[in-house]
Amino acid sequence: MIQWASGGRETEEIVFAQFNELLTKVPLLYFILCANSLALAYTHHGTAPDYLTIYVAGILSVACLLRAFKWHSFRTKTFDLEQAKHQIKMTVLFSIVMGIGFSLWSFTLYSYGDIGLRAHVAYYMSVTVIGIIVCLIHLPAAVWSTTITVGTPFVLFFSTSGQPVFVAIAINFSMVVSVLVLIALSYYRAFSNVIVAKQDLQLQHEHTQQLNIQNELLANQDGLTKLANRRSFANYLNQKLSDNAHDHSFIVGLVDLDGFKPVNDIHGHAAGDRVLMEVSERLATVLNGDSMLARIGGDEFALVIDHSASHDEINALGKNITEALQIPFTMRTGLVQISGSCGFAIYPETGNTVDELMDRADFALYQAKAEARGSSIIFSKEHRRLIRQKSQIELALNQSVKNNELSLHYQPIVNGKTGKINGLEALARWYNPELGHVSPTDFIAVAEKTGIVTDITLHLFEKAICDLKVWPSYLYLSFNLSVHDVMSSNTLQELMRIIDNHGVSSSRVQFEITETTMMSDLDHCSKTTKTLQEHGFMIALDDFGSGYSSLSYIHKLAFDNLKIDRSFVDHLLQDQRSQGVVKTILELCSSFEVSCTVEGVETVEQKDLLLALGCTQMQGYYFYRPAPIELLILTENNGEIMNLLTSPS
Repeated sequence: MIQWASGGRETEEIVFAQFNELLTKVPLLYFILCANSLALAYTHHGTAPDYLTIYVAGILSVACLLRAFKWHSFRTKTFDLEQAKHQIKMTVLFSIVMGIGFSLWSFTLYSYGDIGLRAHVAYYMSVTVIGIIVCLIHLPAAVWSTTITVGTPFVLFFSTSGQPVFVAIAINFSMVVSVLVLIALSYYRAFSNVIVAKQDLQLQHEHTQQLNIQNELLANQDGLTKLANRRSFANYLNQKLSDNAHDHSFIVGLVDLDGFKPVNDIHGHAAGDRVLMEVSERLATVLNGDSMLARIGGDEFALVIDHSASHDEINALGKNITEALQIPFTMRTGLVQISGSCGFAIYPETGNTVDELMDRADFALYQAKAEARGSSIIFSKEHRRLIRQKSQIELALNQSVKNNELSLHYQPIVNGKTGKINGLEALARWYNPELGHVSPTDFIAVAEKTGIVTDITLHLFEKAICDLKVWPSYLYLSFNLSVHDVMSSNTLQELMRIIDNHGVSSSRVQFEITETTMMSDLDHCSKTTKTLQEHGFMIALDDFGSGYSSLSYIHKLAFDNLKIDRSFVDHLLQDQRSQGVVKTILELCSSFEVSCTVEGVETVEQKDLLLALGCTQMQGYYFYRPAPIELLILTENNGEIMNLLTSPS
């Protein structure tokens, strides 16, 4: 019945909408019914028997009032869906029962009185039916039940009364009620459509809210580790600084993974993702939930922790973090070994803003990675001095090319067995009138960070090519490229243009690219080296062994020469492992059919041991120190370069 009452569209929203309408309409309906009934009883009092005009009318009126008060009391109560359905069902049932009851009472009164009283009965029944239909317009079942139980008997009764006036009233009533029923049904459809539309809007609103929540979550959460992201971390740090009215000390820390890039290249990105997730879990365990932990970059994490400003305690925290990250990670493809470096900045002694704290924590992190990977450093006064120095270097470096302050020194690459010089490596030098001689370690790092390194590369390369033009033809130039140079196709085109403009053969130029540069983007670097080789240049893989050397990427790279890092030579005489590594690399080069150069040779003992291991091409202070080209005499006689200051050993 409830589905019929809902017009065949039973939904929770429609049921409650009907119920809410009935809360106001049902009391009004019973008031109309009661008032009309009492008026009819009053006009028939004295003509019809008292039991009809007093007792029956009283019983029907009391029933109306009870139902009216009952519905009025519903306004202060809360109904669930089943209770609301029940009351709607009862309303339909009462409309049938009351309709039958009032119809029988009205037809009984019709037999008493004159034509005027009978007309009152017809008026009473027609007006009451119309009033009920109007009041129950939201309940199609009640409209139908009233029409059937009251309206149909009314039409049949009066159309067969034999009175022309009553016949006309019956016909008119049937037409009016038919129209009202159609209007009621049409109104209900519109009513239910509005409810459904409101429901759809509500669902859309809830869906939009859910999307907003999800978007807010995505905007503030790292999708992989579920930690806070850079934006959320910055907001948190901003809020913490705003709320920290009493300048309570806290720490901003940055953690960067060392050796993570090879994990992706060797084991795949899925393994890399698993490492990052486990790193986040390990960091959370070390911090024990007492901090804000976020992933702010590919393999970079940040934290804010309320902590004592004691350097000993902070160093202990850094040690716990780095030790946790040094534990090997178990992957399906095998064990993965990485490390992590930490940089800390203390509030308020280090800085008072988000940018200051983050920049200084980042500077401390950079120092940790430069000094000893897998260590932690706290930003200090010495670091402030270094920052000021770097700022001065940066300002002066921007004018260095324009002021022609940059120059080149050259270090020969020799045959260790014969002493014959095969080529020269160009090394950048900078003298500034105010800063004096600036170490390449200092200014090259600044140049790479600021992006001016490309201008420096092209400027010095042209100088080197001009020098190369006057060298003997058997000598080649070895020139270092930065990661910016390798990644920029425009820079590579400019290098080729310089070669062409000076009419120098590209076969006399070897570009040195460090292992760490290669690992920054293995695929791109591989394409770059192949392109350079196709144009006739030689490629040297520099500082091999200083990074994360692996056969899995060595075979992907196009190179002609492999330069073994000086760190192996330092302990060559004392360390059997270093000897074994060097011998293995030499054999590797032989199998790859590429040449091998050992850097950092400083003693005759090192030279002799390297010759015994099978290495012939060497470079180091034992043979020649870097010097300006003006101090080197180039001769065609025996292929040697004689240093004017010191003779070859």
